[in-house]
Amino acid sequence: MIVKGDSLPCRRCSELPRTNFKGCQVYLYVPTKHHIEPIEELLESLKKDYNFHEDYFLFKVEDFMTFVKKIEGLGLNHLDQKDIKVLPIDSKNKLSFDGLKNLRSLEAWIALCNGGVILDILKSENIKILFQPIIDVKNKKIYGYEALCRGYTSNGSIISPDILFKKAKEMDLIFHLDRLCREQAIQQAYEAGIKEKLFINFLPTAIYDPRKCLQTTDAAVKKTDLYPSQITFEVVETEYIEDFNHLNYILNYYKEKGYSTALDDMGSGYATEDSLISLSPDYMKIDMDIIRGIHLDSKKQGQLKKYLKIIKEKNTRALAEGIESKEELDYVMNQGVALVQGYYFAKPSETLVALDLEELFL
Repeated sequence: MIVKGDSLPCRRCSELPRTNFKGCQVYLYVPTKHHIEPIEELLESLKKDYNFHEDYFLFKVEDFMTFVKKIEGLGLNHLDQKDIKVLPIDSKNKLSFDGLKNLRSLEAWIALCNGGVILDILKSENIKILFQPIIDVKNKKIYGYEALCRGYTSNGSIISPDILFKKAKEMDLIFHLDRLCREQAIQQAYEAGIKEKLFINFLPTAIYDPRKCLQTTDAAVKKTDLYPSQITFEVVETEYIEDFNHLNYILNYYKEKGYSTALDDMGSGYATEDSLISLSPDYMKIDMDIIRGIHLDSKKQGQLKKYLKIIKEKNTRALAEGIESKEELDYVMNQGVALVQGYYFAKPSETLVALDLEELFL
């Protein structure tokens, strides 16, 4: 039977990797000869019978993740860990095409071995969404909310998004986490009763083809009374984005579906002038590092004017992030910035806070 690709579930964003291999065979590929001796010494110290064939070992272990901890103790560098490939083969001791999905770098297996907390968060979908208001300065009202994710453990401890996404990336689980955060943002915004705009972050590098990868996001919206024109998907990326064609493809997909789009952190990371000129989002968010103390810094003032010129030429809207003082607010307002957010108004919160905006604008 032939199964069309569109009907196949995406394992990378919907299934978590298996780690509970017991009494299994292990295939361990070594890329160079200098890796052979330390692996042999480890297996002999563990009294393991093994076969070696040119560039790979084959042996049996009782508990695979315990063995991963042992090999981590060899102190191999990151390049070694990245190039060594490891495949646990289930207790039937048979290799199958389906089993090849468990082939990972040693680096990824070590990250999985040490990332039990992250795996637990993903398994239980323990993602908490905090909402920070975005303010319309002209009308002095709440324009919308940015949805900010946090992971929380079984004992209630909070894990910041920086750590959560860093660890998920090391474990090759960024696709799964990014999808889960998008869907939880939609569901929890609906439960919070948000009627204004909703800004939801996403990583473009966690999306292969939006027409397939974003089906579950569309489905999550349809389960609520939120509507596409209410939602803005916001590009966040700490690394330099090289494939602008792919990013434009994602942004255009969102627009076709009725959503709006935003670029985060103008002035840092990927957001160079070239990238801004090549993209056409509905909103461009000016990084807080530019906004912080801008009323006292002529260099930052020059940067702001440069970005506002691009924004005007692109016929998009500017949003200043990280407003923490009345002086910063007054300066960006005088430069024509229409939307702002920051601690001056409210910190991210699980509940929608009531604001006395007339007082804050005095």
